[in-house]
Amino acid sequence: MDNIVAEPVVVMPVERKNDTYALRICLSQGEFTPGMMKTVMETMTKFGLTSLRVTTGQRLNLEGIPKDKLDEVVASIGSSVKKAPPTVGVCTGVGICKFGVQDSRGMGKKLLEVIKQNAPYPFKIKSGVSGCKIGCGFSNVRDIGLIGTPKGWDVLFGGGAVRNVRGGVTIGSKLGDDEALALVEKALAFYKENGRKRERTSGFVNRIGEEALLEALK
Repeated sequence: MDNIVAEPVVVMPVERKNDTYALRICLSQGEFTPGMMKTVMETMTKFGLTSLRVTTGQRLNLEGIPKDKLDEVVASIGSSVKKAPPTVGVCTGVGICKFGVQDSRGMGKKLLEVIKQNAPYPFKIKSGVSGCKIGCGFSNVRDIGLIGTPKGWDVLFGGGAVRNVRGGVTIGSKLGDDEALALVEKALAFYKENGRKRERTSGFVNRIGEEALLEALK
């Protein structure tokens, strides 16, 4: 790795139970560059850290950092933020996966912009984009889910892999990119206006009912 230039990494400290911290490495669509990898490996070697864990949100957690070493580790690895920027879970999509029929990565970037532009919301928004109906982007159990079909995108709203798991409600089918994103924006506006503080979209849909949701989004 001698020819690789180390890149600074943005992290979010997460307090653990045993008086240690984790640093959540903020990745975009799970992409971990060689430069970022070099920075993390050098930091792990310097401080004797041994646990780097992949998260369900396509990020990485550097675990086991003693509280009194936290500032030093952050300085070594890059910089810290209080809250990790939003991201969208994606599969590899049509460009790589033999089953993919839609560009999940490209659509994921567009979806993220829509989510960011219309923030803030009553509570966090987790989203997933899958390039086919196998659903590797966990689109069925996300607040916003897009699933690729040969004829466009199926759009789901109100899913959640929470304590009471709920599948998303299909609010649109076989839509082009622009149509799908416009529908997502409409659904988020409805949630933003009518959701309660700290109420996830799954709880919101449970409270108002699927019929009310579909009627509002006609």
